Amino acid sequence: MTYVEPIIYYVALLFIMMVPGIIMKKCSMTSETFGKGISKLVLYIAQPSLVFLAYVRDFDKDILLNSVYVLILSVIIHTLFSIVALSCFKKAPDNARRMLRFTTIFANAAFMGIPLIREVLEPTFPGATMYASIYNITFNLFLWSLGVYICTDDRDEDGDGVTDGDIATDYHEVRRKKSQTAGILKALLHPVTIAAALGLLFFILPINRYMPKLVLESLSMLQALVAPLSMLVIGLRLADMSFEGILKDRHMFLFLALRHIMLPAAVILIIKLLCLIGVNVPEVVSLVCVILASAPAASSATMFAEQYDCDARYVSRVVAISTIISIITMPLMIMLV
Repeated sequence: MTYVEPIIYYVALLFIMMVPGIIMKKCSMTSETFGKGISKLVLYIAQPSLVFLAYVRDFDKDILLNSVYVLILSVIIHTLFSIVALSCFKKAPDNARRMLRFTTIFANAAFMGIPLIREVLEPTFPGATMYASIYNITFNLFLWSLGVYICTDDRDEDGDGVTDGDIATDYHEVRRKKSQTAGILKALLHPVTIAAALGLLFFILPINRYMPKLVLESLSMLQALVAPLSMLVIGLRLADMSFEGILKDRHMFLFLALRHIMLPAAVILIIKLLCLIGVNVPEVVSLVCVILASAPAASSATMFAEQYDCDARYVSRVVAISTIISIITMPLMIMLV
């Protein structure tokens, strides 16, 4: 069975869902806080509902074993992406360097990846959405630790081409450590992490059968909001983008090559090597990991750029171009699998 056609179809469908956001923004039909409000609705309500429902099923030891596979692979993937990203973009301007590294490591695994897997893989592989949520637990742990570190450290405040992290004052060092500690706590208390933990409890214990039908149907209606609202928010951001001078940005081309071709291909190679040495990685685990690893740059990069005084306009352009490119590259990676 091939998943290329449904991936192409659903990625194109997600892209079309951005159009209302673009139209609303261009026609001044939204306020400045509209996109943030929709993002919070998806993050705190709709997405946790989707993740929790992925676990509402009878216990299956194979699904539990596959979840362990995904957890291990997700750690390997994020570690590999981190090593490569931190080794690149050394000649890029300070703000651009930090955000290019950030977006190379972190994909849109939640906003775009989870609904994509739910629609394409879940009908054939029960539990696929559950695996995607496991992957996102690792994503959030890296995001709120390494992601915060990238945004706050490795700075070149005076523009002399030398990073200034080694001359930081004790005050800044204490502040940085507090920020990282708070970031890890945020990862553990992230709505998707909490929903996954509760869902895992329901999956392992025989609690599912006692869930009221009214509650399940309410959560089901909420989970249906994830894909359209997530794409609406991306469309709102796309509408503000200026692509002037993009062809002259060599750092952008390196980022696109890494995020969409080289690193996802490396994930496929790792999975193939594991199979060669006798580790039988299930097909669904391979598909979930490759789809999420090849997703476009994380939309949360814009939020981090604004929070940590990076170049928010530049990173918004990176996310927009990455999202457009993914329409071609994500199906390509599935073909390689």
